[in-house]
Formats: sequence, structure tokens, C-alpha cells
Amino acid sequence: MKLNLFRAPVLVFILVISTWCSKAQDPEGVGYGLPVMEQSEGLTQYVDERILKLKDRYVKSHDGKKEISGYRIQLFSSSGANSWDKANEVQEEFLKIYPEIDCYIEFVEPSFKVRIGDYRTRLDAERFFVELKENFGDAFIVNTMIQWPELSIEQENKNQPYVYPSDGAPDQPITPGGGEDPRNR
Repeated sequence: MKLNLFRAPVLVFILVISTWCSKAQDPEGVGYGLPVMEQSEGLTQYVDERILKLKDRYVKSHDGKKEISGYRIQLFSSSGANSWDKANEVQEEFLKIYPEIDCYIEFVEPSFKVRIGDYRTRLDAERFFVELKENFGDAFIVNTMIQWPELSIEQENKNQPYVYPSDGAPDQPITPGGGEDPRNR
């Protein structure tokens, strides 16, 4: 009998808590006091105001920037009277040997620097550095901001025009080799 007297209040307590928690399904009970971030097709997303401020700050700080932290190989640095001319000579010499690798002349006061490549990891930079050391013995790897790397799918489709089916339906592009456009996968 004592066991049943103990079970009844616990059971009532559980029912009260579960009823109170079911308010989560009530649109008036959820997100009360929080701003609405997005509302579409019956879906409302409530977000704390601090999250919105962080998102806005992040977007503003990265707005228009196409750079990330990575590695480049520095071939040359000089701050003399004709350092700009020397930097151009080194760049021309490099591009004769490796025309497919990006080469940059950067001015970091008071020096002109010739840096090459956009490597996301030091290991990627070291792979090319081993080959480069034969022609440019003074080269070394530097940690710097690099250009956004292109995705492999962007590289494959960079110069390929869209070919549409014979019925001229522009909403169903296919690649020149046929099949589905790989960007829509």
C-alpha cells in the first residue's frame, strides 16, 4: 500500500512535466522573446539576437574578401632602388619555366617580394618546393593569405559552354560530353 501511495504523486508529477514540455509544439510557446530569423513555407526559425549579431559581424569582416590563410613560396625579396625591375625579372624567369603556376609581386614596405602558388597546406607547398629548389635555390615557404582555391569541378567546367538539349529547354543544361551537369549533383 505504501508503494502505491508513492507511485501516484510521482506519476502526477511526470504528467504535469510532460504537459508543460508539450508547449514546445505550441507556436506561441516556442521562441518567445526571440527574433524571427527566417520564415518560409510554415517553418519559423527563432534565433537569439546575439547569434544574429555574430553572423552580421562575420559577414561584414569577410565581405568581398577572396583570401584564406595558406602558404606560398617566396623566390625573391629586395628593397633597393631597382628592386621593382629585379622582381619583374625573377617573375619572368619563373613564368618561362612554370607558366601554369600563379606568380605574384607583392609590395610589403620597403620590399618587393616575388611569391608563387596558392597552397592550402604546408605539405602541398613542400611538394612543389622540392622541384623548385633546383632552379631557385634561395626560395623558401611563407605562411600568408592566399586566393580561394578553385574547386576541381570549377576547373573542369571553366571553359566548357553549356549545351542544351535539342528542344531548347534552358532549365536542363547538360555538359558537352552529355549527361547531367555535374554542378547540379
